[in-house]
Amino acid sequence: MIFSSEDEAPIARDLLPDWHAAFGDAAGRLELEIGAGHGGFALAYARAFPDRALVAIEQRKKFATVVAAKAAARELPNLLVLCGDARILAPRLFGAGRLAAIHVHFPDPWWKRRHHRRRLVDDRMSTLLLGLLAPGGLLDFRTDVERYAEEAVVRLEAAGFRNEAGAGRFSDAPPDEIPSTREKRYLATGQRVWRLRLRKR
Repeated sequence: MIFSSEDEAPIARDLLPDWHAAFGDAAGRLELEIGAGHGGFALAYARAFPDRALVAIEQRKKFATVVAAKAAARELPNLLVLCGDARILAPRLFGAGRLAAIHVHFPDPWWKRRHHRRRLVDDRMSTLLLGLLAPGGLLDFRTDVERYAEEAVVRLEAAGFRNEAGAGRFSDAPPDEIPSTREKRYLATGQRVWRLRLRKR
């Protein structure tokens, strides 16, 4: 399914939807992906973990529409694709401590200094992500931009996250990690990906 934050669809308009009604038992482990892109991660993750419910938010309607169509074609009832701005949608859709995991893969680095305020991982968003996670919940962050990674690890740890790899350090890919569409290209070419696996205390 796909709903836009501007549509009249109830699930995008209502405050704190009934996720058990939407996903059934899978809602017991509710997860969020911010920036689904071409959907490589969301589609593979939903298939690999049918007992988990994944809500994927993508701001570009064209991409969201394609991913939603693929999810329907592949019969993935545990994946919901929403089109909109995660900064606006996430606090409307999920209560505090509701999410088991949040996946943020290759967010736009917004290179120019005057655009830094548009970056996803800023102080306000870091605090929001921490609040949405359940105790022990995982923030799975990946980027191909070293400077962005270095800034993100400082900001996220300062917000209260515990770094699985140790303070200021980056993680290796776990054996069961599912790559995004973009990450598959990097794995093929050997380009480095900086990973953070952070937990809510």
